[in-house]
Amino acid sequence: MERFGMHRVMRGVVRRSGRRRLAVLAALTLGMAGVAACGDGGGTEVTSREPDPQVAPPADTSNRAASTTRVYFAWNENVGTAGRSGVTANPTAAIEALLAGPDEFETDIGMTSEIPVDTELLGVTTSGGTAVVDLSGEFQSGGGSLSMQLRVAQVVFTATQFDDVDQVTIHLDGAAVDGIGGEGVPGTEVDRGDFTNVTPAVLVESPTPGAEVASPLTVSGISNTFEATVNYSIADGDGLIVDEGFTTATAGNGTWGDFEFTSTFENAKPGLGAVIAFQEDAESGGQRDVYEVPVRFGAAPPSSAGSAPGETSTPTTAGAAPTTAAPVSAVFSG
Repeated sequence: MERFGMHRVMRGVVRRSGRRRLAVLAALTLGMAGVAACGDGGGTEVTSREPDPQVAPPADTSNRAASTTRVYFAWNENVGTAGRSGVTANPTAAIEALLAGPDEFETDIGMTSEIPVDTELLGVTTSGGTAVVDLSGEFQSGGGSLSMQLRVAQVVFTATQFDDVDQVTIHLDGAAVDGIGGEGVPGTEVDRGDFTNVTPAVLVESPTPGAEVASPLTVSGISNTFEATVNYSIADGDGLIVDEGFTTATAGNGTWGDFEFTSTFENAKPGLGAVIAFQEDAESGGQRDVYEVPVRFGAAPPSSAGSAPGETSTPTTAGAAPTTAAPVSAVFSG
């Protein structure tokens, strides 16, 4: 099986022209926050996991550190990336964090988990690139086809972030299964490539929602875009575009690839801003497959006049005078 992407969430609209204020559609953001547990209407209703106060990160995300361990939740009927600081970087710890569900900040921006709340992790073993994840039988209870695909994808994406895991086999109550749930979603030797129908065309994996960021900022993820091009904009705590440009992924045009770029910027205002990645529509020139990650900018350090900017792997657009549109932080903070 093909393996792609180890590195990978709010959709908005970016106006194009120099350094300016980002206009985000508040109604769209609120709509995402209200997304219910996914399903196709069939089967028993599934209860999405609520935040676990004993294991979830603090609700005050202003002190959220940059995370190296990721978990994947359901976001707008696709997988979306979240970060966990203080979680050991191994499949067992990551799956345990996944089962704990989204924290308060993630819930507020619309993330849910399609994994039933009473699912337990019975064990994880890794051998020859395959992680066998043993879950309690509650894992396959409730939900329709989309819900089943998403819950399996959550486990697969979370486990395959690690270099020694290429694919995942799910066991239930210690036994191998032919398929997950009444829909028979495959759960044996599956990888990320088996879930492209619930993978956004541009998926930012780092930074993750709520992370504290500063310049230089490295952004990475996976994508499947026209000519492998991924465009980006960085909006600071005042909603101002402080950097924008594009990068080229390792593959595109129907094939998934990895992308990574480093953004450098000056005078970013503190507060809640966003990393926005997208592709341009070849016909209209507009934006499509927009993926936004709300991030926090801290107080900027003093800058040296005339100093050379840091290196960046992608072209950027010089700034223009800011305008007075509503800031991104007003939308994200509700």
